[in-house]
Amino acid sequence: MPEEKGSQDSGITRMAALMGEAAEAAAAGQALTLALLQAEMEVLARLLPGPAGDEAALTEAEAEALRRAEEARIEADFDNLPV
Repeated sequence: MPEEKGSQDSGITRMAALMGEAAEAAAAGQALTLALLQAEMEVLARLLPGPAGDEAALTEAEAEALRRAEEARIEADFDNLPV
């Protein structure tokens, strides 16, 4: 009987090691997929017109000036609404 107990422990240990390897492989695959997605999103952000592509190259002061100008434009539109 002690031999069976030892072989069971050995089997459980091997199974646990395989599960650990599978979990590591899955995590590595997810990390690779997320890195690819991030790269695709960064390229797309540079290709699309608008704030995502343009503001990436602006300084904080320039971005703030653009934001304030946009807010002023929106407020001006509200002032022109019929009563």
